[in-house]
Amino acid sequence: MKHWITLVFAVFAMACYGTPSSASDTKKPSNERLLIIHVAPSSKANDAEQESRVNVYEGLVEYLTDKGYRVVDKASAEQCSLQIAATHEIDPVLNKAASFGLKFFAEYTIFFKTTTTKRDAEESKGALIRVSAKVVDNTSAQIITSKVADASSSGITLEDAIDKASRAAGKKLAAALIGAMEKFYREAVNAGHIYTIVVESPNSEESLMPLLAQLEGNTSVSTAKETESGGGKATFEICYKGKRDQLDRDILKAAGELGWKLNKVRSEGNRSSWKIK
Repeated sequence: MKHWITLVFAVFAMACYGTPSSASDTKKPSNERLLIIHVAPSSKANDAEQESRVNVYEGLVEYLTDKGYRVVDKASAEQCSLQIAATHEIDPVLNKAASFGLKFFAEYTIFFKTTTTKRDAEESKGALIRVSAKVVDNTSAQIITSKVADASSSGITLEDAIDKASRAAGKKLAAALIGAMEKFYREAVNAGHIYTIVVESPNSEESLMPLLAQLEGNTSVSTAKETESGGGKATFEICYKGKRDQLDRDILKAAGELGWKLNKVRSEGNRSSWKIK
């Protein structure tokens, strides 16, 4: 009887809490911060896309935060959108988006725009919202993924229809972006993530290549190369299988083996700047 009671309790516990392996298989989002911005300014009174864009933004934020992603606050995102609105050329916009993303301590920027089709007939009100987005790595200004989503809705008023359609489009887009971003994260874990390291020496004649050679010997480093040098300053691009804080420790260790003492001057996104003391 005692054995039977013990068995029943064990089955009940597994049903309620799951097995240890199922808990470990739970997918967790990246801890990196996301900045969500749009192309055109939202402060203009004659901006026909303003209502759609605001609601798409809300849909994106709701979906991402519900899934556990960290999103930069709305006020900062709005400031960023207004500051990059001066140009609509794709490369400058992406570079500015990446630059402001780093300013607000976000590793990635979701950069989106909307197109709204309205049906404002007397007998029916409706809207079709199409939204396209790019996810930008703020350290390299590299586009990770580009997705498009749309949603339509009817409503009592045109504003109601736009609100429902744009929120739905934002959530639908967020789901598509998450799928692509999680694939990117998985590949980065296996192949390594790209980090940019800037090193400066007080002696402009000193070669900084020995530090790169030391890092190349690290088992967590897939590839390492110099992308810029001169005047006692060098920029290295490292493909590293680990987190940035782990890389920081390896940089300090590599410098110590060379007899150098490094001081970290600045860190933003996946980019860090160092000076030899």
